[in-house]
Amino acid sequence: MSSMSTRMPSVYEATASGLPPLRQYFAELKERRPFIWHLARTDLKAKNYDTTLGRVWVVLDPLLAAGVYYLMRSIIRPVGSGAARNLVLSHLIWAVFFFQFVQAAMNQGARTLLNGRGMLLNASFPRAVLPLYTTLRALLDFLPTMAVYMVFQYTLKQPFGLSLLMLPVIIALMAVLNLGLALLLATTTVFFRDMANFLPYITRLLMYVSPVLFGTAEIPPNLKVYLQWNPLYPFYAALEQIFRAQWPSSTYLLQSAGWAAFFALAGGIYFLVKEREFAVRL
Repeated sequence: MSSMSTRMPSVYEATASGLPPLRQYFAELKERRPFIWHLARTDLKAKNYDTTLGRVWVVLDPLLAAGVYYLMRSIIRPVGSGAARNLVLSHLIWAVFFFQFVQAAMNQGARTLLNGRGMLLNASFPRAVLPLYTTLRALLDFLPTMAVYMVFQYTLKQPFGLSLLMLPVIIALMAVLNLGLALLLATTTVFFRDMANFLPYITRLLMYVSPVLFGTAEIPPNLKVYLQWNPLYPFYAALEQIFRAQWPSSTYLLQSAGWAAFFALAGGIYFLVKEREFAVRL
């Protein structure tokens, strides 16, 4: 009787930390490329991506936001008429499209481990699959908006040039930046759940200090010194040149690549070091 009532105590030790074998880890990620693709596509379909209204809303939502921001700018600071108005309006449209690309990757990436808790606890796979799929989903949501914007570029009589050949390069660099942010925020949210609540305020502040509602030429010199440290600044500066039929500055391209590499490396290392603790924390 006494032997049955006596139970051995359970001891929960700290989970091993440190980087996993990277070659094996990336090989497993490579094998799951079809799974990542189908997961992103299935998630989009679940949100009515295959319906007419769902497809329209992907573009209509940022367009409505751009319209609201244009109204705000018109009230606070008159934008003029003719070419000046068209320039401001075209900037707002593409700038909001790109910012929503970043915002979607951040918001979805921050919650990806929490939302995938059941899968994470019941299946064995590289956990980086989840931030990868949310970044891919944000990219698939974003790409149709670029096709729509080209119609506005033509309608608003903005110039077309060979500089548009560099647009895929900027989009690719921004996707890498978004992946790094998703890895960083996904890990942080597991350990600090309040991050998901603060994130909308962080993204809103990021929009206000980025050249989204205004062009880089409108920034006062005394503020530009500080705003240039915003990771999104070189992306938007290069995009301004591209959409004005100017070849993007090599400085902006290098800075964009540098920020993308920095966040991808920092977010990736932070994620991989903490990955073995996710199951305990969730």
